[in-house]
Amino acid sequence: MSEVTILWLLFFLSAGLNEQVAEGCKCLPRHPQQVFCESDIVIRAKLIGSVTSTHPDLVAFNIKLITKYKPSNKKDIRVIYSTKTSCGAVLNNGEYLLSGSVTDGVIVFGLCDFMWPWDQLSSVQKGNLNMYQRGCVCEIASCTGASCLTKKLQRKCLIGVNNSLGVVYEEALQSVCLPCRDGFCRWRKMIGN
Repeated sequence: MSEVTILWLLFFLSAGLNEQVAEGCKCLPRHPQQVFCESDIVIRAKLIGSVTSTHPDLVAFNIKLITKYKPSNKKDIRVIYSTKTSCGAVLNNGEYLLSGSVTDGVIVFGLCDFMWPWDQLSSVQKGNLNMYQRGCVCEIASCTGASCLTKKLQRKCLIGVNNSLGVVYEEALQSVCLPCRDGFCRWRKMIGN
């Protein structure tokens, strides 16, 4: 291999690695039920403002808790955190649906969690929040074409097809994947409140 070929190869490899690092904050598209089920905590809260953080790598926000969807304990929450990296969250004062993880008693949320302004959620999306916990026993999976026919379906709801096995993503956003009496999980379209 010539020196020029090796240099071009190294250039393209380094450009590819830089692209991966630059895209480190991108989130894979997930159904809201997946975000709910994979989160340690899901709340509706009013963000009052930022406060001094007791954790050097985190930005702290003062909140007024309105509704706790997950977990259902009665513990009051007054401060939540986001990372100081580019993958952290920037929020303005207002009401939000927030989700995140709990580590050593600290609630941390980031770009791949819920950070949705409450007034921008539809009545169907708000109503679905009360149903998602029941569906956490189900798995939501993507598939295309023939791969949909080969997937084990008992505890799965499929996204990406428009036939009897699954639904397209836009339709799934208005639905909840719930277990049925026969042991299978199925999409249920919810009606707004």
